[in-house]
Amino acid sequence: MIYIVIIGLPTFLALLSDYTRGFLSKLLFCCAMLVPCFFAGVRDLSIGTDVMTYGYWTFNSAKSASLLSFLNAYSSISAFGFNLFSWLIARTGSFELYLALIQGLTVLPICLYAKRRYPRSSWVAVAAYMLLLFPVSLNAMKQMIAVALCVPAFKYFDEKQPVAFCLTVAASAFLFHQTAVVALLYWPASKAIESIGESRAFFGRVQSLALIMIAILIALFVFVFGERLISVFSFLKDSYSYQLNASGTRLNYSAVVLLLGSMIIYQTNKLSLINEGKDRRDVCVFALFSIIGAALIQLNLIANSLMRFSYYALSFYPLFASGLANKTSRKKSYSTVFLLLLLIAYFVQTTVINGGNQVYPYTSTLLGIR
Repeated sequence: MIYIVIIGLPTFLALLSDYTRGFLSKLLFCCAMLVPCFFAGVRDLSIGTDVMTYGYWTFNSAKSASLLSFLNAYSSISAFGFNLFSWLIARTGSFELYLALIQGLTVLPICLYAKRRYPRSSWVAVAAYMLLLFPVSLNAMKQMIAVALCVPAFKYFDEKQPVAFCLTVAASAFLFHQTAVVALLYWPASKAIESIGESRAFFGRVQSLALIMIAILIALFVFVFGERLISVFSFLKDSYSYQLNASGTRLNYSAVVLLLGSMIIYQTNKLSLINEGKDRRDVCVFALFSIIGAALIQLNLIANSLMRFSYYALSFYPLFASGLANKTSRKKSYSTVFLLLLLIAYFVQTTVINGGNQVYPYTSTLLGIR
């Protein structure tokens, strides 16, 4: 199966990078990043529903139009940054390069940030990205760029630069996808999670329980009033009006398994993560963001494709996995293996069996893969 190569090769190259030093390590990691970009670039137009929905036609329109006329014509379809990027790459005349660079804008921010934070376990982040986010990135291309750009903004938490963080999120929303504004919730959510177990926490010793109750109440509010919220914002974009009329789907049982498995891993390692210093507490934040993302997949119950909002939380799974593997204790090693097996099972069920994002089976006329 070609996906074994697509997923396994960058993971193996990243593993080699983690166990080498200097220029060779950087070269191997760059090669690892090129693999998803290459396979994304040479895929057939049928791989990913959004490729034909807007990708192909955006590129062709950009190729035959002047910059100003193209930006004006597509201003209601895509964000300014994506349109400008499309027009510039269209000058090369290579649609394959266009798709490859879109993938680069998605995989590089997340995996390079994981490499910087966890240089000895970045291969786990690459594996998690390829299993969970790569299939999505072949479909929801514009939004996944915005998602990926918001993840490294987490560095501003450590540097205590809220203005820089807000500007990064605002730029992602303006340039690539306006749903990126939900990433503004990263800051207060992170601060609330980090204060668990501290005497100065807003809710004191019951901070953890209070956050759980708040999350449950927000989830109930969204599921009860979700359709009304969509109708309020439907004037902003045609796709939101479509969501208002699109029917919801059934409960996503694969996501339920992913959610429960992730919660077990978090609960098993929670105390050690909280008590091992700032860096380990960040892993706790990444874990809870990932768990929230797994829960938000069920937004599809309200309206079709609303689960795309979950990507802003699911994008922390690579950091969760890599941070967990960064500690060499036996319990965390078992937990890392269990998490990767969980993501493999989720990939097989959602992508291979259920055909999620319409990216399986992978075909490429250029490579002779049919």
